[in-house]
Amino acid sequence: MKSFARTFLVSTLVTFLICGCSGQEDRSGPASRAAPDFALKDLNGGICRLADLRGKVVVLNFFATWCGPCRQEIPDLVRLYEGFGDKGLEIIGVSLDQDGEAVLRLFIKRYGITYPIVVGTREVVLDYGGIKGIPTTFFIDHNGAITNYFVGLRPGYVIEESVRKLLKERG
Repeated sequence: MKSFARTFLVSTLVTFLICGCSGQEDRSGPASRAAPDFALKDLNGGICRLADLRGKVVVLNFFATWCGPCRQEIPDLVRLYEGFGDKGLEIIGVSLDQDGEAVLRLFIKRYGITYPIVVGTREVVLDYGGIKGIPTTFFIDHNGAITNYFVGLRPGYVIEESVRKLLKERG
């Protein structure tokens, strides 16, 4: 696990250096494939399974507490979750931190995160294409298909557009 953390950290730092840390690398686009299922632990010891969210629109956001662009987009994700959670939206934050749950709990409290946060694993990172930079956000429709994804920070209105479109298609 430590070698994974070291490898992930190095590759993420290299990506940020190449992209100028701005999160503006454009890897957005339709993916149109089934979202890999996962069973990840939350901070209360429970298990979050993507399969349990079938029928909802899911925003799957890979992040880390030390990532500046990740911290910038958190308020937009919180706002979206509070505004659309009762309309069929689920947001899952996948933490790629290796600093332990205490740091993550403080981060959640500091940023007022109201959506579920789970602890990422090497397996889920690989299942979702290797996660080349963070934040990385996947949009999953109510049928469980990845319809779009973004690598890097995007303005809140861009994320909201994707969510509204999927909620509209859901009916």
